[in-house]
Amino acid sequence: MTTEDERMARFARTPAGQRGYDAAEVDAFCERIAAAFQGSTMLTAAQIREHEFAAAAFGHHGYDRDQVDDYLDRACVDLEYARRGDSPHPGPERLSPRDVQRLRFSAPPPGRDGYAAAEVDTFLDVVAATLAHAGPTGLSSQDARAIDFCPAEPGGPSYYADEVDAFLDVVVRTLTEQEQKHTAS
Repeated sequence: MTTEDERMARFARTPAGQRGYDAAEVDAFCERIAAAFQGSTMLTAAQIREHEFAAAAFGHHGYDRDQVDDYLDRACVDLEYARRGDSPHPGPERLSPRDVQRLRFSAPPPGRDGYAAAEVDTFLDVVAATLAHAGPTGLSSQDARAIDFCPAEPGGPSYYADEVDAFLDVVVRTLTEQEQKHTAS
């Protein structure tokens, strides 16, 4: 994502009878994300993940919640790459094995549980191998959707569950696209 991508984020409005996220609040937060990519403000992936939007006022069509959540997932991953000084993430449709191998998750914040690091690392190895050998073998999008990581033992190595879950969403989308391309050919 580029700063311009952040500023130009567009989301569908919810249909009548459904309340999406408050549009003005989402727009303001997208501006803040753009500022973080420019380096003019500090914003972490955890702060993005923990931000909660108010529902649109009754009678107003807010932004589609799923579209906004998917956008925030991508922003978290891209912001993490930018924070480490890596080249920008190519996007979920082009997630590479190298992207997966270089990925590092944060430890959970104090008082929050995390996933067992060894279990997540093993899963990342499977994802990287699957992406390296695109085809009908390996991890499927359904397998990735069904993954259920164990919580880390108290005091043991762990990863922030929200970051892992956000990346898992990217993996599911990538594998789904890969499967669709394979069945189309």
